[in-house]
Amino acid sequence: MAPGLAAARPPMLVVYADGRVIADAAHELHLPPTEIKALVEALDHDLAGQPATASPQPGSPRIYDAPTTVLGVDSGGGMREVHLPYLEHGAARYDAALVTARDRLVHLADRVAAQGRNYSTDRVRLSAEQVTAPATTARPLPEGVPLPPETQAHSGRKDYKGNKAHTIARLIPRDGSWHVYRTSTGEHIALSWRYLLPHE
Repeated sequence: MAPGLAAARPPMLVVYADGRVIADAAHELHLPPTEIKALVEALDHDLAGQPATASPQPGSPRIYDAPTTVLGVDSGGGMREVHLPYLEHGAARYDAALVTARDRLVHLADRVAAQGRNYSTDRVRLSAEQVTAPATTARPLPEGVPLPPETQAHSGRKDYKGNKAHTIARLIPRDGSWHVYRTSTGEHIALSWRYLLPHE
């Protein structure tokens, strides 16, 4: 992994109305309608009355640079989301219903990873970061791998489909890490990719 780079993670779990459940954009499982209905009802109950951004108990220490957990459910009236800053570092300080919702989804994600099949599609998201001081000797950029245009300073990402997506999936490892390559002009670029989800 290139220093200072954190790979952009896909959602831990996405559940679709047709029963398709995808964990980490890497594994998928199909659940029966009754189980999907029960899950949605439980999450709807867990998130009822919660603010868009939840806060831990007063006096809780602030944790900077920690990820925000987002819990969401759509029971037919539109997506309702609750954002929980640094939940993973202080779950005991949050409303028990929110922790229950998080645990419900984590257990399902673990089940999908253990029992599901590998998820893949012909659509991928490729992220790139310029690396000024690579820690390791960079390999040449594989022929045919596109480079996303810069969408912000020294970095960019782009969604690809079809042949370009297959080329990326075949030539760049998909392990959640960044892989550093040397371009034909001598630049060092760190690349990371994941499969896109059906709704993306």
